Amino acid sequence: MPGSAYSSVSAGDLAGRTARLMAYVLLAVVLMTLDFRGRHVERARALAFSLAEPIFLVVESPFRFAVSLRDNVRDYQVLLAERDQLERALRESEARQLLLGELVEENAEMRELLDASLRLDSRFLTAELRNIDLNPYSHRVFINRGLRHGVRPGLAVIESAGVVGQVDQVATRSATVILLSDPDHALPVRVQRTGLRTIGYGSGRIDELRLTDLPMNVDLEPGDVLVTSGLGGRFPAGLPVAEVAEVQRPSGEAFAVAKARPLARLGSIRQLLVIELEAPGPLPGVVPVAGDDAVDEISEDEP
Repeated sequence: MPGSAYSSVSAGDLAGRTARLMAYVLLAVVLMTLDFRGRHVERARALAFSLAEPIFLVVESPFRFAVSLRDNVRDYQVLLAERDQLERALRESEARQLLLGELVEENAEMRELLDASLRLDSRFLTAELRNIDLNPYSHRVFINRGLRHGVRPGLAVIESAGVVGQVDQVATRSATVILLSDPDHALPVRVQRTGLRTIGYGSGRIDELRLTDLPMNVDLEPGDVLVTSGLGGRFPAGLPVAEVAEVQRPSGEAFAVAKARPLARLGSIRQLLVIELEAPGPLPGVVPVAGDDAVDEISEDEP
């Protein structure tokens, strides 16, 4: 048609194009028929996907690595938090166990002190160790009882195993106790087996008392038990003091000497008894004890 886009196309070219179009349509029909029967296109698509899969994996790997790293960091933080929580719970359990063990031990000591007090026909006052003297040449401890509780200088101090020492200095709410092992302390003692009376001196060592100026033929052997003689009016007679560890009779000397181990746990005491002989009246906070009578509870520390 004149003026149209096909006006410049010759009849031969139009026929050729039409023939090619029909050939393409026929080829498409043939390929569709073959693909419907043999699934060739689907196989080709699967092959192309298999060939392209490594490329997809390479492209996707950084993202997968980032996600995995994020999850690992999050899991690590969760594990750290759980570990810290378990450690705190373990420390709390250990602390509770230590406190429980301390209470059990303190209860056992209090029972031993009660048994010791029942054996005394005296007035007694329970006390607790509060501090120790840091002077290496002085064996003294501080207790939580003082003048307001009826404590006076010179009163005897014991624990469940034996004699500890005696009250030295007294304040309103506390007092100083000089131990048997102090070099300035001397205690009249008696050998339980033979009845021999002598003096036990502190040696400056927590585990040793000295017996000096003994006769060379003294009847004293290792294992003999020393008890208080009752002389001096400070200690009741018969309280266990120490056990003889060694007797020395040096040649050429006029006297024999002996060493004894204190029976009281001087290095680990915590609960003590302050006792008084034949006091004129009951002291504040002091409980009288008579034979097998029941013992009333000691009042708690005042603030």
